Amino acid sequence: MKNIYLILLIASVFTANTSFGQKPKGKSPSEKSSKYEIQGPFCNGLAKVCTNHKWGYIKKDGSVVVKPKYIQAENFDEGLAKVRSVKGWGLIDTTGAIVLMTEFNYISDFVDGKAKVRMISGEETVINRKGQNIGR
Repeated sequence: MKNIYLILLIASVFTANTSFGQKPKGKSPSEKSSKYEIQGPFCNGLAKVCTNHKWGYIKKDGSVVVKPKYIQAENFDEGLAKVRSVKGWGLIDTTGAIVLMTEFNYISDFVDGKAKVRMISGEETVINRKGQNIGR
């Protein structure tokens, strides 16, 4: 019985894939190269991307809509995305236009077209999807 195990062990050594541990010589045709370190899913036709610790957005064809310049970025939801600069959080639309300046400590998710925001001063209020203050 021990001889059978020995024969199987020897046979497996000789039939094993010898490329184990070797680096491939090139990328397979199915691999896509990306100049971004991280890419999120496409939402509203755009994906957030990160390079050199900065976030921006690209279209499905790879064209840049917002060059990577934000410290943090969220996925688009109903045409808006939360982005954070050194000053704070803000909102942009799918063209990259600023809807709400990046001057907030916090922006909640929108519910029924409204979101709570906390200003740097600590004051809280509610905004609509246009970034307008609509009060509490």
